[in-house]
Amino acid sequence: MIQFIPHGQCYLWKPNLVLLHTVSDSLTALAYYTISIVLLYFPYKRQDLPFYWVFYLFSVFILCCGTTHLVAIWTLWHPAYWFSGSVKAITATTSLVAGVMLVQAMPQALVLPNLTQLITANQVLEREIAERQRVEEALRESNERFRSAFDSAAIGMALTATDGRWLQVNRALCEITGYSQEELLSTTFPAITHPDDVELSLNYSNQLLNGEVRYCNFEKRYIHKRGHVVWVLLSASLVRELHGVPLYFVFQLLDITERKLVEETLKQQACIFENISDSIIITDLSGNIIDCNSAAERMFGYARVRSLGTTQEVLHKSENSTVMAEKIIERTLDTGRWTGEMNFTRKDGTEGVCEKVVVPLYNEQGQPTATIEVNRDITERKQTEAALKQANEQLSSWVKELETRNNEIALLSQMSDFLQACMKNEEAYKVIAHFVQSLFPDMSGGVFIISPSKYLVEAVTTWGTSTLSSKKLFTPEECWGLRRGRTHFVESKCSGLQCTHMSQDWCGESLCVPMMAQGEALGMLYLTSQQEGQFTKSKQQLASRVSEHIALALANLKLREALQQQSTRDPLTGLFNRRYLDEFLEKEIYRAERKQYSVGIIMIDVDRFKGFNDVYGHEAGDTVLRELGGFFKQQIRQADIACRYGGEEFLIVLPETTLEICLERAEQIREGAKQLDLQYRHQSLSRISLSLGVSLFPMHGLTPGAVIQAADTALYCAKQSGRDRVVTAFRQETVTSNSVTSDQ
Repeated sequence: MIQFIPHGQCYLWKPNLVLLHTVSDSLTALAYYTISIVLLYFPYKRQDLPFYWVFYLFSVFILCCGTTHLVAIWTLWHPAYWFSGSVKAITATTSLVAGVMLVQAMPQALVLPNLTQLITANQVLEREIAERQRVEEALRESNERFRSAFDSAAIGMALTATDGRWLQVNRALCEITGYSQEELLSTTFPAITHPDDVELSLNYSNQLLNGEVRYCNFEKRYIHKRGHVVWVLLSASLVRELHGVPLYFVFQLLDITERKLVEETLKQQACIFENISDSIIITDLSGNIIDCNSAAERMFGYARVRSLGTTQEVLHKSENSTVMAEKIIERTLDTGRWTGEMNFTRKDGTEGVCEKVVVPLYNEQGQPTATIEVNRDITERKQTEAALKQANEQLSSWVKELETRNNEIALLSQMSDFLQACMKNEEAYKVIAHFVQSLFPDMSGGVFIISPSKYLVEAVTTWGTSTLSSKKLFTPEECWGLRRGRTHFVESKCSGLQCTHMSQDWCGESLCVPMMAQGEALGMLYLTSQQEGQFTKSKQQLASRVSEHIALALANLKLREALQQQSTRDPLTGLFNRRYLDEFLEKEIYRAERKQYSVGIIMIDVDRFKGFNDVYGHEAGDTVLRELGGFFKQQIRQADIACRYGGEEFLIVLPETTLEICLERAEQIREGAKQLDLQYRHQSLSRISLSLGVSLFPMHGLTPGAVIQAADTALYCAKQSGRDRVVTAFRQETVTSNSVTSDQ
């Protein structure tokens, strides 16, 4: 043992001692390796650390130290002293390099701020940020206050560039000019200035730019957006930068349009006072005439000099004229205005009627000092009014009746328009109920339609607040109107020839109006009222016209439905015809191109159908085709369509599908057709089989014709391959009940 492991003699080969050194060195090496891994992982995750290379250096150093302990264990049994010395030399070199690099990095590390310095610097930075935020907040508040004062100012304010462009305007300026803020900012102030004031504005602007004046005030005119002139008192100043370069003008505008209008009005009042057609008389508070205009001279016949200083008793020669004048003045002072009509007597003794308006006249202290009377001669108007009053009373009834007729015509026209736009009978019934109730607001009623069998009449819509006085289901023989083909009216008495479909205890008025179209009775318009006198001649005529419109609309709907059915459906199978197929497939492929989806085509042919007809006859063949039409309707989705392509050929269109689904659906149809129990005249017919060709847009064609041709070619291959199978286009994949084969 000493010969093979001589190094163990150092420990006298005591097992416990050897085990102690082995375990200690192993655990120390494990600890060194763990520390190395941690030191490598930490800088890997924290790339922002300064001197992160120190971690890598220490990791290598500790790794070498751990390796020396492992080598010490190895040399207990395998004395590789050169290897052990080499490892120690590497460890020593690594230690020396780490020490040297740490000494070199020490000045840079000492420069790094410590935790206290970082906290202090962070606090200083926070104070600086808070101070900047405070300054920014103060600046923002200052800007907000300026903007608020600018926008909320009662007068117009604006900032304009030196070339006349609006830079900023407030709401008051927009209200003065009528333009929005966006409209003003897109133009210049000379553009909306009155042409006569443009030169004046530019002169003042040049004086400010040249430094001749610091500010200027002048009146000018703007053209309002609506086209009228706006007068403003404009105060302008120029803002310059520190070096004296002009920045922008500051305008303050006060709307003085009203003042200008007042000035103009004052100039015109003197002219108006003399030239106005109404008589104007100014009196003091005692009723004495102070002044009057020329119209007063013409109206009353007294010269101005003759009437001044007199009372109005000379004009209104009645026993109580003085008392009336006092009451008028008193009422005017109390309420600020008196209006009324009074009789007057002219100088020549003729009498007339005037319309008088009296208002007080105040002095500068707001005290009433006089009254102003405006008198308008309405004698001729009164005479005309008296003459026309009787005619108006007569005409009013005619106008009212005419308005009623016009309203009825308008409602009837609207009802016709809506009925023409209806696509279904249910829509037409709602339209009829709505408009007939408006045409006959105080009545109840309904529309009754004769069934296709001609044996029953049924109410399809009713209206009104009162209970319908008729049965909702009866025979045509129970109505006198339907039996005679003419309107049948029952007066508001419990007598007369009442229809038997009416309630026995009904005593009100009723009207049965047949709805005739092309000589055929379609139904009846039924109206009832518990009030007498509702069914006047005009109302009965209106009911007849309404009945005609309803009958025509329902007949058109019936005809439209029949034409639609005939134009798009195959009469034998009930499937869509080829015309509808062409329109539908063209639209569907157009949508498929836009939305990027596939459209499947299944072409179907009945195998040996000619022989079937030869054996059972063409009527039996038609029965087979009819049964297949019903079978195909059950096999397709709501979005799919089945068409009779021609003879015994059928075609099914499957939008938004895949080739696999088309093949699966075709196989279901092929198998299902075999299970059909076909009978003709209580005789069971032989089972039939189908051959099917499948194509897919855009895989097998980019146009409707190409896709159909591909499916037709696949169908031809299916029949050539033995019939009773499904074949896809081009690839000619054949699907049978047991397997899928391919005819390449």
